[in-house]
Amino acid sequence: MNVFRCAHISTLFVIVASLSALQARGQTATITNVNIYKQTTGNPPAFIVEITGTNLLLPETPRVLVFPSSGTTISVLDAGATAIRAEVSAPQDYAPTEIALSYSTGTVSRATSITSCNTDEEVKREYFYVPFEQASKKYSRGVAINFDVIQISIVNECPMPVLIPLAGIYLTDKPNIHAFSLDHVTSIYSNYHQFAGGRAIYFNILQAAATIGSAIEPFFAHGFTQGVSILGGGFTQGSAAIWKDLSAEQLQNLTSQSYQSTEQVGPNGGSLQKFIFLPKKDKKAVKAKTYKSVQEMFAAVEQPDFNMEIIPILKSGS
Repeated sequence: MNVFRCAHISTLFVIVASLSALQARGQTATITNVNIYKQTTGNPPAFIVEITGTNLLLPETPRVLVFPSSGTTISVLDAGATAIRAEVSAPQDYAPTEIALSYSTGTVSRATSITSCNTDEEVKREYFYVPFEQASKKYSRGVAINFDVIQISIVNECPMPVLIPLAGIYLTDKPNIHAFSLDHVTSIYSNYHQFAGGRAIYFNILQAAATIGSAIEPFFAHGFTQGVSILGGGFTQGSAAIWKDLSAEQLQNLTSQSYQSTEQVGPNGGSLQKFIFLPKKDKKAVKAKTYKSVQEMFAAVEQPDFNMEIIPILKSGS
């Protein structure tokens, strides 16, 4: 009798375990969708992650994971069988690419919908032609003579950062006008400041005259020596006081305000405002009306046709 009862109980346990396994197999957690929302408060703003699906609390309340995980802090707001919501604090340029729910029996995950970016519509850009007088004061007359200075304003509404290389920016024309690198513009600036500019020529002449006068003054009277001394000293210093050297300020403007070889713009409203330098068109051809200058192109239409290559950035770890 006891043997029969034990066998009956053992069989019952096997049946119950089998039914439980079948039931658990049919009720595994499944993620159907992941929605990402960004809070407007906080510094930096946090993300609200909404995970929807079925049986999300089976076999237990899961741990929420985001990828990339570096620099993130996750706080679960509420959890239910069909929806789990959590707040993710992350760096300013963070873009989550995958969400996972970790259970004791395993992990289920799903890629977020923000791994794509319509750069044509979501990256706003505008161009402004800087007048010759303003460019001369900010970057020197030498730069304004050789280049058309264009201010670029970019607002990235994509949920991920974007990379914009300078080599991919050009004004559509025949032929296309490509922006010059900062190194090239700086070399033109240095040449104008040291040799070709009006101030450089004036002070170079003063210095040369003072040097020659000092060499030949032993052959002339005392008054000539005094004249050379005044020319190389007080007269030169007085000229420098009137004609100020703005090279340090102008070079700083070039370095800090110019578009670098590559610029990155952060997601969700990240912005960038920089200046690019387009080579001036041939003056004779412009006067002959063979083609329009860049300034005339801006005057004819509010926004000329600029090409800009924009590369969305996916964080590593997705």
